[in-house]
Amino acid sequence: MKTNKVRGLIAAPFTPMHENGEINLPVIDKYVDLLLEQGVTSVFVNGTTGEGTSLTLEERKIIAEKWIEAGKAKLDKVIIHVGTANLKDSQELARHAAKAGADMIGSMPTFFFRPASIELLVDYLAEIAKVAPDLPLFYYEIPEMTGVKFDMCHMMELAVQKIPNFGGIKFTSFDLPTFARCVDKFADKLSLCYGKDEQLVSALLLGAHAGVGSTYNYSGMIYSRIFKAAKAGNFKEATKDQIFSAKMIGVMFDEEMLLHRLK
Repeated sequence: MKTNKVRGLIAAPFTPMHENGEINLPVIDKYVDLLLEQGVTSVFVNGTTGEGTSLTLEERKIIAEKWIEAGKAKLDKVIIHVGTANLKDSQELARHAAKAGADMIGSMPTFFFRPASIELLVDYLAEIAKVAPDLPLFYYEIPEMTGVKFDMCHMMELAVQKIPNFGGIKFTSFDLPTFARCVDKFADKLSLCYGKDEQLVSALLLGAHAGVGSTYNYSGMIYSRIFKAAKAGNFKEATKDQIFSAKMIGVMFDEEMLLHRLK
């Protein structure tokens, strides 16, 4: 099995499209170089920022193939998100990612008919993981989008027992106390990646191994400085850039709200 260790900054890339809605694959070659120039070394493809759940299976496959091809020998990890609203499609995408040469896969839970218990969630993840046994599987925790909210520390306890290739978590939630418990219990066994750009410093202080973010796509240099300063123990400098990041994101959301009101 490929190593489950992932470190540093992981971009959640946008899916480039032409004006007619067709995928613009050639852009991805330049996209890889743009990320690397900013200190971002890995990608989480076809996730929320990439609008994976709004794409067809074939679109998701060709996007995954292109990122794997473009990132080969350049990026540290190409992680393909395979989560869908049903098990069979998720398994198909997992098989494809393994065949295409992905380093890791990730999956959110089903999000329309949701798992009713942690045990059912872990069973679902196990069914995906077993069709790509050589790839670490990450759980994609993003309750504000999926509506699925369980204790992640307990979920990981069960996942480690049931899924041989369970690799860790992409924790996209503001619930830092729960993330802290996950770090305390699994930091030496699994990769713990934090997904709220506004709170990266706090997560690094708790022991996060990596950050995953959408604003890394165009502000990666800010987060690269945050990551390096935090890992060096210079949280005063890291906090300065984190405050700048929070202000930037606040302005972005204010603009979105204003445009929505004007429509």
